[in-house]
Amino acid sequence: MCPDCDLYLLFSQALCHRRQCCWNPSGNSRAPSCFFPRNGGYKVTVTNTDKNLTELRRLPSPSLFGNDIIDVLLTKEYQTPNRFHFKITDPKRNRFEVPHEHVQSSNQDSFSNFNYKVEVTENPFSIKIRRTENNKVLFDTSIGPLQYAEQYLQLSVRLPSHNVYGFGEHVHQQYLHNMNWKTWPIFTRDAIPNANMTNLYGAQTFFLCLEDNSGFSFGVFLMNSNAMEVALQPAPAVTYRVIGGILDFYVFLGNNPEQVVQEYLKLIGLPFLPPYWSLGFQLSRRDYGGIEGLKSVVNRTRAVKIPYDVQYSDIDYMDKKKVFTYDKDNFKGLDNFTKELHEKGQKYVIILIPGISKTLSYGPYENGSKMNIWVAGTTGPVVGEVWQEPTVFPDYTNPQGIEWWIDELELFHKKLNFDGVWIDMNEVSNFLNDKLQCENNYLNKPEFIPGILDRQLFAQTLCMDAEHYWGLHYDVHSLYGYSMTIATANAMKKIFSNKRSFILTRSTFAGSGKFAAHWLGDNEATWKDLQWSIPSILEFNLFGIPMVGANICGFASNATEELCRRWMQLGAFYPFSRNHNGAGFTDQDPAAFGINSMLLDSSRYYLNIRYRLLPYLYTLFYKAHNQGNTVARPLVHEFYQDAETWSIHQQFLWGPGLLITPVLHSGVDRVKAYIPDAIWYNYETVSKEIPLLLNILLYGLYLGREKLKIPEKKWMEMLLPGDKIGLHLRGGYIFPTQEPAETTEASRKNPLGFIIALDDKKEAKGELFWDDGETMGKFMSDFLVVISDPFPSKLFIDYLGRSITIHRKLLWDNLLSNPH
Repeated sequence: MCPDCDLYLLFSQALCHRRQCCWNPSGNSRAPSCFFPRNGGYKVTVTNTDKNLTELRRLPSPSLFGNDIIDVLLTKEYQTPNRFHFKITDPKRNRFEVPHEHVQSSNQDSFSNFNYKVEVTENPFSIKIRRTENNKVLFDTSIGPLQYAEQYLQLSVRLPSHNVYGFGEHVHQQYLHNMNWKTWPIFTRDAIPNANMTNLYGAQTFFLCLEDNSGFSFGVFLMNSNAMEVALQPAPAVTYRVIGGILDFYVFLGNNPEQVVQEYLKLIGLPFLPPYWSLGFQLSRRDYGGIEGLKSVVNRTRAVKIPYDVQYSDIDYMDKKKVFTYDKDNFKGLDNFTKELHEKGQKYVIILIPGISKTLSYGPYENGSKMNIWVAGTTGPVVGEVWQEPTVFPDYTNPQGIEWWIDELELFHKKLNFDGVWIDMNEVSNFLNDKLQCENNYLNKPEFIPGILDRQLFAQTLCMDAEHYWGLHYDVHSLYGYSMTIATANAMKKIFSNKRSFILTRSTFAGSGKFAAHWLGDNEATWKDLQWSIPSILEFNLFGIPMVGANICGFASNATEELCRRWMQLGAFYPFSRNHNGAGFTDQDPAAFGINSMLLDSSRYYLNIRYRLLPYLYTLFYKAHNQGNTVARPLVHEFYQDAETWSIHQQFLWGPGLLITPVLHSGVDRVKAYIPDAIWYNYETVSKEIPLLLNILLYGLYLGREKLKIPEKKWMEMLLPGDKIGLHLRGGYIFPTQEPAETTEASRKNPLGFIIALDDKKEAKGELFWDDGETMGKFMSDFLVVISDPFPSKLFIDYLGRSITIHRKLLWDNLLSNPH
């Protein structure tokens, strides 16, 4: 069936025919009854083969909202063997295009062989992309006509399979999309995550499609920041409905899902390499009750020997919630508190928000006003409200605004020695909602509004006719958090020079992972929120933001001991592991549940396992940073030949080798778990690593095939009592480890080791990346060690980008002389 011609579900058969659309009720309540005829849209008028330019003219066909653009231009770029780019623009007038920090046009002349071929049908126009190897059609727009109007762009794409993953940010209860007429809006919004199909904090327009059990996969990315919705239909197909900008598509091919993600991240920017300390456990809450409450939680967590690296402060540390200040009364001595954290090997992260108090005696406001860097309205700076304060909003797309932000952060760091920055409410959020007065014009109230929350573009944000350096808020709204992240990264680079810092952002766009981590927002202490965290974490690994996690134990409501215990078990294996609580709710840090609680014992046990496996996790992040790999990985990425894995979203992997099976329901101690076709070893029964060479820092444990083998892929009932989570090591892999300690600073001084899990051929391979954990772009000993068993006479080391063959004895000697 073609795309919907009745977006507001108001049509009768007569109205449908009046619009020159087709009427055919299907009996499916979700399916449209009124849809476009396939012979509408545009036709090819002129083709310039040498320049890959095609001119299109609109055919007589239904018009949804008027102001249709008669002539449009198709530009094709064969960028790489696995990446094709095309865009459709208005040749007579410049429309908004995303000024992406990383994306550049490629020189197609440098490639001669492509793994795809492109076909253009002339009348009506459609574009089709085939995989060369098997001639399968991956991307076919002939399912519906192109629509191109001033404030309404539509393109439908038929897909080769229903195995679709991605699009965000939403609460997706499952990782594999439901293609039965589901519509997902995309427009950044400060909204409470819930099961409704609402737009959340980020704008992520990438999806991945697994074609079949061969592993062949492809991805599609629409470079557009305007409000939109994507409608999934059972053809299978996806329809894009966008209210501005241009249609700017990239299609990526891969032999498996991981390769598709790698191709996508080469375009938008590879993820940042996090400082080692940021992989440790982190604690936060809003309103600790001043400096004494903050000290109390730190001291009680240390007293029970919870591995713990990072302490946060939420907005309550500020003086009257003003950015770049701290409360000298309730947080007296906060600067000394940060010094004490550092002395204990811990780090301190503060929250910053974009809303700047409009107060004349307030330095950041006065400095910004002198530099004229606020988002502008018709009569001056846009004035909103955040935390009951009249506020203005920095324009982070303005070079002057970036300079101001860098200066203010640098100045504040001299007063308070923080190690990382958590940027929040950057969708951008404005608490003036009912009181917000926006002009009744075509920007604030266009004819078509995607199915976003409240069906109102300016709800809880700024009027769409506000002006930024990059353009109208109508166009750049979903780029606000992205631009703030880049400005913050520039500031942190200046403050910390050659040291890696840490940025955590709520609002994201394609490429945000190059600069920052992400948390999943203001969730609630419910089992449902626990459950949907896994699909969301897997999606953000697709989006190039592998450093991601949910608020462990939930932000809102009081967490029960059982829920928080199960969440701490799972959260110990989030790539970004932070327990964060809202104001007014019961304390939920592990020590708050008492020294004899099962929650405390279980949390300490699994956080110690996390810290033991940090060398493995750090190596995964290095490969994400260097190659674009995922860190938290769905089973389908490793076992794509097995159709059972295509829809699994309640288990996941760290990289290729560690299978994590959590308990996600109340009152449950048995979980139906899927064990893919491999050799697996239960981590819980692995004894402590035995040093192979007592005089050096490298040691390991061999796991024989005869131990703990699960012979074949199958669903099984896994017994997981209240203090347990399922952890299994995949045969054929070597896991670098380190003796854990209560901070990463301390653990990095402990011996390194390997867990060697043999496959059915009694072989294993693994990699280790190791450096000083904090230097930017220059590493003490930048190497990947590739090991197999039985040990060969030589080890292969990729040292500073060069392949070097080193005899095993030389490796041992090198470790003895350079134990770091």
